[in-house]
Amino acid sequence: GVQGNIQSITAVVIGGISLFGGRGSIIGMFLGALTVGVFEMGLRMAGADAQWTFLLIGVLIIAAVTVDQWIRKVSA
Repeated sequence: GVQGNIQSITAVVIGGISLFGGRGSIIGMFLGALTVGVFEMGLRMAGADAQWTFLLIGVLIIAAVTVDQWIRKVSA
């Protein structure tokens, strides 16, 4: 569903694949998926509600996109 889509997008962005195209690697994508999985599992083990987990994954993707934009700006 929707949560799976958000998790997938977050994983690839954390893995270094830009939403704006042009770069990325399969290993980075794998590490991003691992990071999102560990993050979500940690929240579940800590007893976080599903809504909080979904919200924090959203915050994670916003942070990843912000870092991606900053890297693009610095390297340009």
